[in-house]
Amino acid sequence: MRLILSEIVTLSQHLNALENTPELYRPCACIHCHETVIWRYGYYYRKPDRLNHGEDSLNDIPIPRFQCVACRRTFSTLPECIAPRRWYPWFVQQWCLYCCLKGCSARRLSQVFPLSRSTISRWFLWLTTTFTEHHRVLCSKIPSLGYYATCRSFWLHWLDSKLLSHAMVLLNQQAVIVP
Repeated sequence: MRLILSEIVTLSQHLNALENTPELYRPCACIHCHETVIWRYGYYYRKPDRLNHGEDSLNDIPIPRFQCVACRRTFSTLPECIAPRRWYPWFVQQWCLYCCLKGCSARRLSQVFPLSRSTISRWFLWLTTTFTEHHRVLCSKIPSLGYYATCRSFWLHWLDSKLLSHAMVLLNQQAVIVP
């Protein structure tokens, strides 16, 4: 499980928070052994700005790292806008998934947007295969979502009113692995 800091939904917000309030990123305890004494351990860098190039690009984005005093393991805290283990930010994935749920093909999306057809298909397959677990966990947090029992109706309702990244933060808080 990774730590995801909610309510930082843009890369600019993340960079501003790192500069002005870096203590927001410090976790209360180690995610491995739950020790409460942890050290700052520098940064690692990600390239999540896949839409802008050259001068307009915000890459390389620093991600703060921490080390536990007891178990000596390291871990990091991601902002909500950066998806763990994925190249593209959540808003790009949300846009593609929403279009797929509305009936647009992965082939058509790949012609309009600079993503490969296999990437879009993989994201959509992930969304449908994890639906049962995601539906259960998100309905336990927001009971009114129980009215939407199919994958398509549930995610269309969610994406019409909320961010995909917010769903992933809620799932992560309940120890569900999100990509």
